[in-house]
Amino acid sequence: MFDPGGMEQPLPTTYFRPRESERGPYTEKKIGDEWVALWETAALPEDAKVTHVVVIAYRGDKPVLAWQSGRLSLPEGDVREGEAAEDAVRRVVLEQCGILEPAIRHLGHFKYTAGRLNQKYPEGTVVYDALYGVEVGSLADFPADRAYERRMVLQRDLNEVLRSSYIERRREYTDTLDRWLVERIKASMRAN
Repeated sequence: MFDPGGMEQPLPTTYFRPRESERGPYTEKKIGDEWVALWETAALPEDAKVTHVVVIAYRGDKPVLAWQSGRLSLPEGDVREGEAAEDAVRRVVLEQCGILEPAIRHLGHFKYTAGRLNQKYPEGTVVYDALYGVEVGSLADFPADRAYERRMVLQRDLNEVLRSSYIERRREYTDTLDRWLVERIKASMRAN
């Protein structure tokens, strides 16, 4: 660090990550000149146009991920025209992980507002990219889409996928996942 008085100060050797309660609210993210996005954990509005779903699935305490072309990823996909978001979740987890009977829970969403240079939507159009949590009811032998394989992994593997593949959304996804995991643990303890 440079001291304008001419004396250099040593850099601090330790940095602390702020606790969840000390972090500020999420800020808007500008994505090129096409979108402005804001993370929300409230329920989706009734008239929400969800265009993309991302899923974090668990069977017991093991995350279930999609494996394609030598890479792990969260099951995700675009919502088809006329398809409800939860129906898209069911389709995506069946195609990419072979998950049957998913118990679906909305965890949060990015609210995207189209900018003036957006080529697909008029300026001001609002669409949603939603994150869902899934408790696996049962599993098919294989994913419906043969381009995918299913992987049951450790929590650290899921954390690594979030860190390496979802860089733009990592904070929002990990904070939301942490809250959901705590709720799942508490529910499991009450049941026992």
